[in-house]
Amino acid sequence: MKINNAANFTQIIVKLLKCLDYSDIKEVSEEGIDIIATKDGKKYCFKCQYDIEAIGEKKMETLCAAFKKGKYDKAVYVTNSSFISAAKKLGEKEGVLLWDRNTVDRMAIGISESLEDEVVEPKSRLGLYIGIGAGVFLLVVAALVYFFVIR
Repeated sequence: MKINNAANFTQIIVKLLKCLDYSDIKEVSEEGIDIIATKDGKKYCFKCQYDIEAIGEKKMETLCAAFKKGKYDKAVYVTNSSFISAAKKLGEKEGVLLWDRNTVDRMAIGISESLEDEVVEPKSRLGLYIGIGAGVFLLVVAALVYFFVIR
């Protein structure tokens, strides 16, 4: 899987988590956390970072600080990139699971759903139904006028 769209990276990870049987998945805007989810009775927090550069220690510190607040059983840092060694060491020391591009690729193997489909909200078809209804109404009125007035 080649992830190359920063705009919907978090939404791609949400789809991946659904395929991996996580539940209660929610996108959040907490400091250092993008997604929370539950699996096997444990509450997870996820930081999703689309980046060209490897993830550094400062970014890892932000997730570790949010994780230490104690509301979560596990923390996961997900990136399309990689981690510099200092970030890896800190994450491992703090118990953070590290999902780099290779890990995400391996997880996505065998998932039939296309994770990279752009997330598009379904459009309402109300306007279409109103237009069809108005057209049918006008046709019925025209038929009635023809048969009862003009004939």
